[in-house]
Amino acid sequence: MKKILAATLALMMTATVLASCDEESSSKAEESKAEELSSVAEESVAESTAESAAADENTPVDIKEMPTYLKNQETASLKFTTDMNVEDICTPLLDSGASNVTLTIEELEGIPMLRVQVLDKDDQGLYMLPKLQFNVANLFKGKESELPKVFTIKADIVTKAVGPYHSEETGDDLMVPGNFMGKLVTQPHDDKEGNTWNELIEFAEAEWVSDWGYYELMCRPGIKEQAKYLDTTESQFFTLMRWGIPNQADFYFANLTFLDEAGNVIECSYGK
Repeated sequence: MKKILAATLALMMTATVLASCDEESSSKAEESKAEELSSVAEESVAESTAESAAADENTPVDIKEMPTYLKNQETASLKFTTDMNVEDICTPLLDSGASNVTLTIEELEGIPMLRVQVLDKDDQGLYMLPKLQFNVANLFKGKESELPKVFTIKADIVTKAVGPYHSEETGDDLMVPGNFMGKLVTQPHDDKEGNTWNELIEFAEAEWVSDWGYYELMCRPGIKEQAKYLDTTESQFFTLMRWGIPNQADFYFANLTFLDEAGNVIECSYGK
């Protein structure tokens, strides 16, 4: 508050100096003083603005605001509805080290989303790694010719704290989702291997202030020949892995968006 008052005072003093200086009688000293006062005012305003921004970053955001954060909800290729059969869309990959999950479609702030609840812990008490496979063969059933055109995939993701994160540094229990890290993978069909495994990006996100977080994840299978989907009715997958975390936090897929090389949305046939 002191800095805001100082900024206001400095601006008023600047205006007074400039107003009192006649064009013919203003001296270099007065001009210099005006410039000095103006500079002080600008610095004070800048400092106040920076302090306000820092305060905003440390203020929790109510999850009611979450729908306004979703970047792709209006143009998504796949939006979820509560009457969809989850198994048609996504199934867990339960190989070595992967966790069992519960998959449901539930509304979060009025928007139906695919909710992922991780069930298993390892020997150290960490919630284990979930692997989620979206069956793009089902999502594009009857439109398989569109699959080779997929160049970019986007996913709007929401994380939400269920249990507290215990901070070893402060000793506090924080109701935040914490880390959200992992990889995005494509698994196109291959006549010999069945499905290939192509790790495209590793993401690292986190939320330590609010009890929820939002992230737009994106990968580009179109830049890697072996990562591209084929025009076939055989099973092919888009897969997300999330690394293990110490706290209980669900994550939600709000939607999926498939784009061609020109950035045009490719509509899924599923759900239409």
